[in-house]
Amino acid sequence: MRCAGLLIFFQLLTINFYGQNINAIINSNLPDAKKAESIYHANKKILHSGSFEEALQWIEKGLQYGLKSNDTILSYFYVDKGDIYYMQSKHTLALENMQLALTGAKKYNNQFNLHSIYVIMALCNKNLNKADSALYYFRKSEEVAIKYFPYRLWVNYTELGAFFAGIDNNAEAEKYYVKAYQITKEKGIRMDYGLTMYNLVNFYYKQNAFDKYGKLINEQQEFNKKNKKDYSKDPSHSFLFPDWEKNTPLTTKVNFFKQVREELLKENFLISASIVNEQIASLYEKEKLYDDAIDYVQQGIKLADQEKNTSNLLIYNKMAYRIYKKMGNVQQANVTADKIFALKDSVATKQNIELAMELDAKYQTEKKEKEIALLDAENKVKQNEIVLLTTQKQIDKINLMRQAELQEALKNENELKDSLFTKELYANQLLVNENKLKTSELNKEQQLKAALARENSLQTNQLKKEEQIKWGLATGIALLSFSGIAIFALYKNQKKKNSVIQRQATDLEVLMKEIHHRVKNNLQVVSSLLDLQSHSITDSQAHEAVKEGKNRVQSMALIHQNLYSEGNIKGIKLKEYVTNLLQTLCDSYNISNDKVKINATIDDLNLDVDTMIPLGLVLNELVSNAFKYAFNQNQRGELNIMLKEQASILHLMVSDNGTGFPMGMDVKTSKSFGLKMIRAFAQKLKAKLDIYNDNGAVIEMKISKFKTA
Repeated sequence: MRCAGLLIFFQLLTINFYGQNINAIINSNLPDAKKAESIYHANKKILHSGSFEEALQWIEKGLQYGLKSNDTILSYFYVDKGDIYYMQSKHTLALENMQLALTGAKKYNNQFNLHSIYVIMALCNKNLNKADSALYYFRKSEEVAIKYFPYRLWVNYTELGAFFAGIDNNAEAEKYYVKAYQITKEKGIRMDYGLTMYNLVNFYYKQNAFDKYGKLINEQQEFNKKNKKDYSKDPSHSFLFPDWEKNTPLTTKVNFFKQVREELLKENFLISASIVNEQIASLYEKEKLYDDAIDYVQQGIKLADQEKNTSNLLIYNKMAYRIYKKMGNVQQANVTADKIFALKDSVATKQNIELAMELDAKYQTEKKEKEIALLDAENKVKQNEIVLLTTQKQIDKINLMRQAELQEALKNENELKDSLFTKELYANQLLVNENKLKTSELNKEQQLKAALARENSLQTNQLKKEEQIKWGLATGIALLSFSGIAIFALYKNQKKKNSVIQRQATDLEVLMKEIHHRVKNNLQVVSSLLDLQSHSITDSQAHEAVKEGKNRVQSMALIHQNLYSEGNIKGIKLKEYVTNLLQTLCDSYNISNDKVKINATIDDLNLDVDTMIPLGLVLNELVSNAFKYAFNQNQRGELNIMLKEQASILHLMVSDNGTGFPMGMDVKTSKSFGLKMIRAFAQKLKAKLDIYNDNGAVIEMKISKFKTA
């Protein structure tokens, strides 16, 4: 009682302190907007202390300042106000304030507030028995969480599970409880994980799902092992078992756990079965049935001993010691106490060994990270060289484009000249026709005037006609001669220009081939130097890293070899390139068809260099990893490579029948240089990357950004 009184006293002091704080804010010279913001933050502490009425008063004061200045802070005040009314079960008032908060959150695109608002509106409607509105707001909050806060989905799914359980839709309830559990389990936050597991455990208990209940117990043990944390003082038992109703009979509880234990033993989950035995013993102990309790404790000790689990042996022997003391069996209690001291020493020794191993692993990791950093620096230098080569290639490409534009301009100029010449001919013809028309009219006038002297007029007209015909023929011949000369001159000029353009194009193609040939030779020299360097390296990891670097350089050299050996200097024949790359890697790793059978299904595509270089490096990395890690010494392996164009997507899949990726390895966040390089090139190619195990390792890339030549 004295502690409770002190707690209340300190809470009152805290409330009074923050109340004085807010009064100081109100009496200050701050602008209204700043006062509203300061009141909001100070009132949060009053709200957390549980003084809801006090908090409501300050919220009203903060709203006054917010309305005077701007409405950016108003949404936050309405959320807090609605939350208070929800906790006080005033659901209608809570909905009214959340509706006001919703307007501000949408206006200023405050997605975090929006998610909270939708969740509380859903819960209020659920408590008001408005199932359709509740489900609508649950879905709205889910949309926001999926887009902006994926981890907060566990809150949505937990509430949806409770919603469907409340209306006896058990299939939907289980689906959402499991979703929430999986999200928190993957994240590994123990508080969230424990809460979602507790919800799922109670659901399975009510459904009498013994097998699923048992699997949860085993999964929790695996989680504890993975985290390497001692939960002996706070074991999973504290939240892993059902919330029994007050009048549940002892026999019902015991029978339920017996069936769970049988399911666990079928799967040979001995540690989890021993935990269930401990829980049965606890039930008997509470009822003071000590003989039954000690029997199940001994069964738990026996199962834990089979698994050599020292931590659990310590827990069960402590329980046995407690029960023996309650039974008054002092002799057996003393024997058990000796075991406890021995087990404590064993646990301490084990923890020291594990700590030493962790420190050693940390040292090794830091050493490897430094080596990787050195290799990264070297690779960056090589990448800069590649960028320079790529820049030169782009310059050459621009020059070719300019030549093409010049050729097109010359073509347009010639077409324009031809068009003007045709128009001139047409205009001359019109003039000739006009002259003929005028001459005809003059002839008619002369015939009318020369009615009295017909013969003389006729002779005069005849002479004029002959003279006009001669002049017309002479003019036509002169025009035709001029046109012929002009056409011949244009033809010679165009032929000369075409010859120059063709010669330049040929020179450029020869130059490009020479560049690719020199690049290939330079890369071959780098590959040879790396090969020579590897012979003088004694460290196996360094030797392997240099060998991998040599293979990566060789894969790029093959691309430039294809460019200068083929007629097309812009593209690489995919099928031929992959075949050459596989042969090179088989030679490098001494792989024969007896060791590994390679099945390659490659489309006959002609890919652009910008696509082929990252794709070639990815293929080199995947095939090298398969040769190095996938197969055991006595195993005849099989490697499948598929590269196809499907619906404007380039689909790459590399799979093997080997050992697959190690258990517990997160390929998405792995610090392996090879995997980091594959993820980087996948991002460059706008590719969707999937890495998983399916009777061996499988890597899929669906590339949307690729160019054909």
